[in-house]
Amino acid sequence: MEILSQIRQRSIVKMYGFCSHPAYKFIVYDYIQQGSLHGTLENEEFAKELDWQKRIALTNDVAQAISYLHHECSPPIIHRDITSNNILLDTTFKAFVSDFGTARILKPDSSNWSALAGTYGYIAPELSYTSVVTEKCDVYSFGVVVLELVMGKHPRDLLDGTMSNGEQVIMVKDILDQRLTTPTTEENRLSPLIKLAFSCLESSPQARPSMQEAYQMLIKRPSSSSCSVPFSTLTLQQVRKS
Repeated sequence: MEILSQIRQRSIVKMYGFCSHPAYKFIVYDYIQQGSLHGTLENEEFAKELDWQKRIALTNDVAQAISYLHHECSPPIIHRDITSNNILLDTTFKAFVSDFGTARILKPDSSNWSALAGTYGYIAPELSYTSVVTEKCDVYSFGVVVLELVMGKHPRDLLDGTMSNGEQVIMVKDILDQRLTTPTTEENRLSPLIKLAFSCLESSPQARPSMQEAYQMLIKRPSSSSCSVPFSTLTLQQVRKS
């Protein structure tokens, strides 16, 4: 709590202080008006207002916040529960990472063993057979959230079944949130975003990028040829191999 109260990063909910008393325990945070990303995606009106441009900007905010925790805090902090419920939005749809109830300090000279924590559907697969927590656990959860933003819902079916069948051709346009208009000017930024999501979801932690690398990929300006295939004919396999 003392470390969190010192954090000053624009995409992390500001904590002003806390009280730890035998009778009373509470934390004082900034109030974020819009509520969670999960609630926004479930609300038809708000989900439509959260257009592709806002979703891409939101992804950048979250990536920058997690990168700050991993690479700019000393000692580094692992959130361990990056989910759409723990990403809050203000009235302009700017994102703030919140809920550090399961966060842990990463100790370089320690094995970092810990009891399983997090939310089902966002937990990195390696935690099912090992209790060693690393920053790559947050990277995996971030990848799930990115796909959730693209699809407008949790990508459970895509992760559990569809992608395991390498023979099946999946069109990108078929997984996009149908409540929004088909991307046009944002195509060059959505394709790299989807590709980044799958790189964060690699089964091997070593194969995933660091959050610092992920953030740099997001803010890198796409070239005019980065999406040479129109969304109407683009497949997930093409995105992943590009």
